[in-house]
Amino acid sequence: MPSIENFATVSYTSGGISETKVSNVAEIALESAVGFTKTSVGSTYRDGSVITYILTVTNSSGSALSGSTITDNLGTYVFGASELTPLTYISPAVLLINGQDVSAQLTVDTSVAGSLIFGIPSIPAGATANIIYNAQANEYAPLALTSSITNTSNFESTSECADSTASATVTVASAANVSIIKQMSPNPVICGEAITYSIKIYNYGNTAAENVVLTDEFNPAPDNITVSRDGTLLLGSDYNYVNGTLTVPNATAASVTVPAATFTQDSTTGIISIIPSVVEYSVTGTI
Repeated sequence: MPSIENFATVSYTSGGISETKVSNVAEIALESAVGFTKTSVGSTYRDGSVITYILTVTNSSGSALSGSTITDNLGTYVFGASELTPLTYISPAVLLINGQDVSAQLTVDTSVAGSLIFGIPSIPAGATANIIYNAQANEYAPLALTSSITNTSNFESTSECADSTASATVTVASAANVSIIKQMSPNPVICGEAITYSIKIYNYGNTAAENVVLTDEFNPAPDNITVSRDGTLLLGSDYNYVNGTLTVPNATAASVTVPAATFTQDSTTGIISIIPSVVEYSVTGTI
């Protein structure tokens, strides 16, 4: 909380000699009639997540607040000799004053790289203004476990005692992010000959995917199948194949884990790359 500090000086003469005395330092707390806060809807993000932020300005004074601006750094951080901005603003933003949508009054300046400037011409006495906007985690958003984005906003106004700073921090979600891709070969396949199904399970997340079970309903169903995982032939007791439906592993076999992805950040560009881990199944049979 800011404060006002003040002292006084008195000068005088005594017996023809000049004297000076300094008072104690008096101090009182200085409270603004304007409150400023920033919050995020949700506390976590993932690769490509859209994050909603709410900026709140409360004018408790007896007069309107004019010429207000809020400068947002979109989470900019220092990486080596560069500054990287992990969030990309998504237009439009919404301005509410006392709950009423007055977005037409809001100006948004995105001309300065790594910065977002909102302008509010006037906030009436006793009113609360809310700016609601979205930003998307981009290629500079850190994704490794325990990573976070701190987004800081600075509020300024032509009125005295109104300037303030507020921040909101979101942390990366601790989660697996799994996708699956399937291919068949050869193409075309001749009826009565062998067909191979390649199934790749990718994990783009920062946490391992555990107890992974693959289910595949073949139509038409191949006969005399063999199943391998990451190049290793599985035993028939490791999976179930009933009426053309494959389940691997089965309830009695060892569980399968797809490890967490690896994240690298280019030392020059600062761009973060995701190297997913993968588990590959190959199923071969006669069609």
